[in-house]
Amino acid sequence: MSTFAQQDTRHSRSRTGSSGSKSRIGWFALLLAGTTAMLLSSCQAESQPSGNVSSGSARGEAVQLVTDDSAFAPDTLELPAGKEVTIEVINNDDIPHDFTIESIDLSTGLIEAGGVATATFAVPDSATEFVCTIHPNMTGRIERT
Repeated sequence: MSTFAQQDTRHSRSRTGSSGSKSRIGWFALLLAGTTAMLLSSCQAESQPSGNVSSGSARGEAVQLVTDDSAFAPDTLELPAGKEVTIEVINNDDIPHDFTIESIDLSTGLIEAGGVATATFAVPDSATEFVCTIHPNMTGRIERT
C-alpha cells in the first residue's frame, strides 16, 4: 500500500473515530437529559383535593396547623369527637405539602410554599392519623377529647 493510501486510511479512521466519539457524546447527553426529565417529573407533587376543603385562610374560627421543616406543628390535635371543625393549614416550608386524612377521604390537595388551605370535617370517634402524602414520613394524629 502506498504511503498516500496509508495516510488516507488513517485520516479516514480518525474521522470515523471522531464522529463515533461525537455520536457517543450525543447519545450520552440525550440519555442524561431523559433521565433528568424522568427524575424531575417523579418529584413533582401530585395531590388532589377531596372533601370539604378550600384554598386560602379560614373564614371564622379554625384550628391552626403549620407545616415547617417537613413536619406538622403541632403533630397532635386534640379535638372533640363528632364535632365539625375547620383546620387552617399554613405552609411555612419552602416546599409544597398537603394535609390528608385518608380514613375520611379528606385532602387539601397541594399547598405551595407560603400557601394556606382549610379543611372542614366531623372529628372521627377514634384517634386518627393525618399525613402529608407527598412526604409520607410527615405525619400527625388527631386525639379525641
